[in-house]
Amino acid sequence: MSNLAPAAEASTKIITFLAECEQETGISEISRGTGINKNMVFRILNTLENEGWVYCNGQKYSLTLLLFGLASKPVARLSLNTAATPVLHDLLNETGESTYLGILKDDKVMYLQHLDGIKDVRVAGKLGGEYDLYCSAPGKVLLAYGDDEFIESYVSRQLDKRTENSITEKSALLTELETVRQNSYATDREEFGNGITCVAAPIYDYSGKVIAAIGCSAFTVNGECQEIIDKLLPKVLSAAKKISLILGTKK
Repeated sequence: MSNLAPAAEASTKIITFLAECEQETGISEISRGTGINKNMVFRILNTLENEGWVYCNGQKYSLTLLLFGLASKPVARLSLNTAATPVLHDLLNETGESTYLGILKDDKVMYLQHLDGIKDVRVAGKLGGEYDLYCSAPGKVLLAYGDDEFIESYVSRQLDKRTENSITEKSALLTELETVRQNSYATDREEFGNGITCVAAPIYDYSGKVIAAIGCSAFTVNGECQEIIDKLLPKVLSAAKKISLILGTKK
């Protein structure tokens, strides 16, 4: 048996539909767009109008700014760090490996948070530390979801080979970034440093924009690269999704 409340589910569909409409809309259009029968649409709209959420102009409906005012309050209170902190700690406890939250700062990834792993051999990182984009998992995420001009400028520069696995050739790096976008995650297979493997995933804000990356780093002494990636990936993806949902994304 479903635990959903039909009226509440229908209300959210109607509110979402109205929010996405560029002009005032009638009951028939709302019914067709949401798949909700006209009688239910009419009753819900009357309730929303009575509560000040909806404005009726003749037989056309639109949202008022009440919803915006209410929604802006948690947005103002909720920072990326606030949303990510408990999820980062959960990820650390689940994996035992170093976990981090990074954002784009100029042409580097900067760690807003870095929690050292709890295993005997662990990757250390520096809070506020800045690292290259092309050879780190969180950096690849942030680069892959940058605008076209930024990507083209970045991949066209001379990039140093930190290890024999570092991807520095333009076409190869562009292919790698396309793979990141297709998979919605990035890996570092000993590209930043020998013996270090990383997995990172994008964090989206309420507008669907990638604003950060979350991930884990581990030494290959704890396993082969692919073995580490296979172990960490589902946990990293789950953590990224949790933070994104808290921030209001639909992705």
